[in-house]
Amino acid sequence: MDNNIAIRVQNLTKIYHLYDKPQDRLKEALNPFRKSYHHDFYAMEDVSFEIKKGETVGIIGKNGAGKSTLLKMITGVLTQTSGSIDTNGKIASLLELGTGFNPEMSGVENIYLNGSIMGFSKKEIDEKIDAIIEFADIGEHMLQPVKTYSSGMFARLGFAVAINVDPEILIVDEALSVGDMNFQVKCMTAMTRIQKRGTTILFVSHDINSVKSLCQRGLYIEGGKLIAIGNASVIGEKYEMKMREVSNTEHEKKYEIPEKATLIVENLIESKNQSIEFKTSKEFENRVSQFRHGTGCAKITYVELVDSNENLILEANFNQDVKLRIFLETYTKGSISVNFQLQDDKKINIAACSFMVAGKDKIAVNDGDRLIVEYKFQLPLQHNTYSIQTMIIDPIINDINIHYIDVIPDAYIFKINKRPNSTLWSKVDLFPELNIKRVI
Repeated sequence: MDNNIAIRVQNLTKIYHLYDKPQDRLKEALNPFRKSYHHDFYAMEDVSFEIKKGETVGIIGKNGAGKSTLLKMITGVLTQTSGSIDTNGKIASLLELGTGFNPEMSGVENIYLNGSIMGFSKKEIDEKIDAIIEFADIGEHMLQPVKTYSSGMFARLGFAVAINVDPEILIVDEALSVGDMNFQVKCMTAMTRIQKRGTTILFVSHDINSVKSLCQRGLYIEGGKLIAIGNASVIGEKYEMKMREVSNTEHEKKYEIPEKATLIVENLIESKNQSIEFKTSKEFENRVSQFRHGTGCAKITYVELVDSNENLILEANFNQDVKLRIFLETYTKGSISVNFQLQDDKKINIAACSFMVAGKDKIAVNDGDRLIVEYKFQLPLQHNTYSIQTMIIDPIINDINIHYIDVIPDAYIFKINKRPNSTLWSKVDLFPELNIKRVI
């Protein structure tokens, strides 16, 4: 295997035999004619990929997709039915809570047990034991049998061992989700540090923002098959799009979805004594058509971000006042909320707003209505490239059970300029007031 490759998986398949009745397993084992009483379930089917040394890769997919099965085969907890797995480097893993721990032994004894399994001598573990105990931070429970531990304590101890044994490959399943907020932040900081040391990380999480922020690449698994692999932000968007489509499918019987109408620009809409022309754009339509999705009961025809002088914004300043306008036309009778999400260059949500957040209930619409929705806000953002995702939804039950009508990732893209030197811009009211008080 190429020395630059940390993990190589080729044609990996894992099959489980499922039986309709418990006694069918015994019948099959004792049948002299080898009659089969089972049917095959493919937990993993013909999956292949490579992970380079130093990469951080996030694995995403809904429950039962095969994510944990994949990690268990890579770590050797499970044996594959066919295919091959090659790893290059010392592996530390945090899989299901309690995996690798002896419940009758204390936390300290389990640290030595896990360390010896990874190939460390007692002397080497002695050198690391204080750092592990300090990171776990479970106090006197470290001397108690781990069978008395809560799920959060299991996660603390497991991650403390995994992160402090200087692994070349770190594999983390969703076990971190049981920890408290402070511990989760602590774990993310620790993983960022070992990233910089060149550790390869394989990371499973349902938190797509965590995958986008921590990982360079993403693996999207569904039904035991590899659906997509690539840039973590792109893969995260693909997964979220799929989840929205699933949400729509669950409610499709409630809606009659018409064919999309042809847009015609005709009337003016008055907004606070200012005439704003209803807008649509072929260029906008062509740019967003590849990734937009939803039922099509309404359609966003144009999106613009303007300043107080109605100038289109491509580059904005820190804390600048802006207006986001979303132009849309509806093709059926119903109710809608028009929302947006502000995302950074890694597609991590920075801010979001909806009718409900803005203090307005969803509104009733009819076939052929044209609307201009305008949000006013400031941009207290650092120098970077940002995008705005716009969406028309019907929040069916308290903004939780959502019906997606039209969703457009990257509906608008802009930059925030670097903040100017305060000595050169001292007369500009750009910065907040600063007060410093020394307490003795």
